[in-house]
Amino acid sequence: MDHRDARDLRSRGMTATGSRLLVLRCLRARREPWSAGEIHAHLHSRGDRVGLTTVYRTLAALARAGLVHAFERNGETAYRICGEDEHCHVVCRACGAVTEVAASALQTALADGFRIEEIHGTCPDCLER
Repeated sequence: MDHRDARDLRSRGMTATGSRLLVLRCLRARREPWSAGEIHAHLHSRGDRVGLTTVYRTLAALARAGLVHAFERNGETAYRICGEDEHCHVVCRACGAVTEVAASALQTALADGFRIEEIHGTCPDCLER
């Protein structure tokens, strides 16, 4: 059991179930957002027996608790664990890559009362292609 993940779950009033721990561990292994289907396939390939419906429910609960952030990616929802500091997300429209940007970098917009969650653009890798 990953004690960090269990502690994070408990700090948000959630029980550290096996499914929640597996999904969090899977998300921590990759910086890019994963869809429920991708997470399910990855877990299944490792021999973990977690149903797709359980993965969907787990991701929804983790998002409600603020442990993961949900992104729209090519018509489906993908999830990613975020840093703990105040930040915004720059999301590549082409590949779905996500970069966290410190909220202080957007100080003018924040001072005007904006709550910025995502900014869309094209990442350097996609621009080179």
